[in-house]
Amino acid sequence: MDDLKKYIRNIPDFPKKGILFRDITTLL
Repeated sequence: MDDLKKYIRNIPDFPKKGILFRDITTLL
């Protein structure tokens, strides 16, 4: 599971402030 976390980019304040967007497109 830790291997997966490496590939997930955390994008703060997206799509709006206060939201943390986890970009999992690197997994697809």
